[in-house]
Amino acid sequence: MKGSAIGIVGAVCLVVGFGAGFALRPVIAPTAASPAAAAGVAQPTEEEATVAVRRHRLFTGTSLANATLTLGDCSPGGVGPGVTCMTQIVMDPSRPNATPQNRPIGFARVNGQWEVAVW
Repeated sequence: MKGSAIGIVGAVCLVVGFGAGFALRPVIAPTAASPAAAAGVAQPTEEEATVAVRRHRLFTGTSLANATLTLGDCSPGGVGPGVTCMTQIVMDPSRPNATPQNRPIGFARVNGQWEVAVW
């Protein structure tokens, strides 16, 4: 075989190998629900996180009693105890033009209930 034919065969084999690895990865090595779960760290449910955020007051004294929250992936807290979760939060959905904000929020378990640890 010529050098160019060997190169083409090698490139095709590489492409097929990468494609097969990409397609079979979820079957061969499934991932855990979140990094926090994989590390064995407790994390709040979406309901528990929402209750914690609604109890929390911002440093300006603003109440978040009407906030709605969608909980995303959580990972072990890097700044303090607990976990840091990616969230989508609407501070007050009753206001006109209320838009969701994507932000990480830290949660820690204190006296058996989840509290906002890092805003």
